[in-house]
Amino acid sequence: MGGTTVFRPADRFIGAQLWWAASELCRRHPQLGLVETVFDKVGTVVEAVGSLAGRDVRVGFSRAAGIAIKDRDFTVAPPALLEQVNPHAILRRIEEAHGMGKPEPTPATTGVTIGYRSIAWVLGAMVNSRHSWTVRGERGSDPHVLADLSWMGEAAGWASLHELRGWWQEADDEGALYEAAVAHAWVLMRDLQPVAVFD
Repeated sequence: MGGTTVFRPADRFIGAQLWWAASELCRRHPQLGLVETVFDKVGTVVEAVGSLAGRDVRVGFSRAAGIAIKDRDFTVAPPALLEQVNPHAILRRIEEAHGMGKPEPTPATTGVTIGYRSIAWVLGAMVNSRHSWTVRGERGSDPHVLADLSWMGEAAGWASLHELRGWWQEADDEGALYEAAVAHAWVLMRDLQPVAVFD
């Protein structure tokens, strides 16, 4: 008999499940928002960041490393995301490990969390596509969205971005655009070509 077989799920399954978990965490705790950062060892990471009851929250979702909580001894390896009978068990583990607790009652859905859930839904719906589907988010190292959208690639030139930038300008005039460290735009890419922008 041969050796032990190691389960290595394809990135498309891990990516979809990570986005589902990140979007659900923000739905349950709308004080949190999502940002994208890049680390040398694990590459791109979507992070849920914010403050709950005066405590900073930073939960990372990475295709390479799985789920981790900053300053906590907590990780969920990528294959474990797909082994759960009830995917909400992962959320409860995150809440318990951080100490944020389960919200009672669960807060109402917001425009921001609908956006996150939409991204998760699209990625989940496309896991059997012959195309590669990824999401590129605004990063802290990117220029201000009102100054330069070159990080979006071809999407930066879309006519629909004019209206979106108008909304960002209104929020900026009110001093609310970068009030919280969240990404304002996420670009959905099919085979690395932009096909949609979520805000």
